[in-house]
Amino acid sequence: MSDATAEFVTHGHIDAGDPLRDFISAEHLTDEALADLGRWHSQRPWQPRVYRNFLIDDVARSVGAVLRSLPVWSRCATVYRGTQETEEINEPDWADHPDRAACHFVARPLLDVFQPDAMDAASQTALKRFLSFAVIRGDLRTWISAGIGFPLEKRTSVELACYRDGDQIRPHQDLFPGRVLAVNFYLDESYKTGTGARLGFRNEAGDEFHVDPVFNTFSLIPIDSECEHWVEPFTGEGTGRHTVSIGEHQA
Repeated sequence: MSDATAEFVTHGHIDAGDPLRDFISAEHLTDEALADLGRWHSQRPWQPRVYRNFLIDDVARSVGAVLRSLPVWSRCATVYRGTQETEEINEPDWADHPDRAACHFVARPLLDVFQPDAMDAASQTALKRFLSFAVIRGDLRTWISAGIGFPLEKRTSVELACYRDGDQIRPHQDLFPGRVLAVNFYLDESYKTGTGARLGFRNEAGDEFHVDPVFNTFSLIPIDSECEHWVEPFTGEGTGRHTVSIGEHQA
């Protein structure tokens, strides 16, 4: 973590020129917003933290449009092999498998999107800028760290996913070493409430919460051995619930 980032986390304050202001809506960058994030992280029992209209509108719309047009969407059906491992299987075998994990579309290999002529240059640039903010450069980690009070590692996981009728992720925990948070950007402008695909979360007290993946929503959920989460089956038309999912780890 750089000295600048360490000072930012210590003081929990965002300067006027901070690059976060190019991506996150101003209402979520105030001192009170950071304090509220800290209160959420310290409270028990756990529950999801949900932000509506999290990204600047133009950013959310441009990235959402890129996700809809990605040329690398492929089907992915997986089953659990223990608490941390999954294995990909043939999709026709997924529905009846006793250890089914997830079945949806995944953008892979993501690097192919940035090959010459894979997409138009404007779309490639919009996606590069967003992934730099959310993963590579660490701006998002800086914002989260400023609220929760401790630094997050550069090491992370990122998955771009979307869903068609019946697609889902079964209950699981993501108990990977060091992982403390799962965060999601929901960027499907056509998503309609009531068409499933809600994020489900069960805390250590057995309380259940559900998050509608409406456009430009950002969610954080804790990773804990006493909690689990899932995605309900999608029931919308066509392909939807375009999501960027990131696993964050404590430094």
